[in-house]
Amino acid sequence: MGQTSKNRVIILIVCFMVTGILLYLKPEPEAAIKSVRLSEVLSNIKGWEYRGFIPFENKIIDALALDDYVNLKYSNGNDNVSLYIGYYLSVKKVGAAHDPMVCFPGQGWVLSNKTTGKLQLNPEIETSISYSMMTGRLGQQKELLVYWFQAYNLTMPDTFTQKLSLFWKKILNQGEDNAFVRITVPIGDRPVEEYKEVAFSFIRAFYPTFLDYVKS
Repeated sequence: MGQTSKNRVIILIVCFMVTGILLYLKPEPEAAIKSVRLSEVLSNIKGWEYRGFIPFENKIIDALALDDYVNLKYSNGNDNVSLYIGYYLSVKKVGAAHDPMVCFPGQGWVLSNKTTGKLQLNPEIETSISYSMMTGRLGQQKELLVYWFQAYNLTMPDTFTQKLSLFWKKILNQGEDNAFVRITVPIGDRPVEEYKEVAFSFIRAFYPTFLDYVKS
């Protein structure tokens, strides 16, 4: 590891420690309760037909410490998309979400081709999504996974940067809502790039509504 990389790591560790101390000293407010369920808000996405909600067993909800969640199916007539969001109302629960790199292999999935990137949503307001993406295979089933960690109004490709962002936001009273967001697209016989565009098209359609919900 070069000296510059070492310095960056040290700075991140120091920031994390200082933030933790400040959080410890800061009074703990009551978490805001949403008046509407997330599933109601995301049941109507322009250009996508809602295909239903798949509920989790209570033991899964408890294991993930979820305050709310959606596990929804959509179709645009040609392609199907699944949307999972694990939603949390307090920074105390940041880190409760499971990264696919951790939980998917335990279910038998083989993951490959992981990348990170930014998806521009609206150039006029400079809104973009910082995401991670990879492909997963389970037997003959192959899927494209695009996911990120929501830190109030910002998106992060990993949970470490999500934690840093949320801790600073908590100190500045800028909002504690956080989430894990995953879009899954079944991969067929077409080039993978086409399935990426399907995922990106869906993200552009649903994310503004989701962001409004987060900030409400």
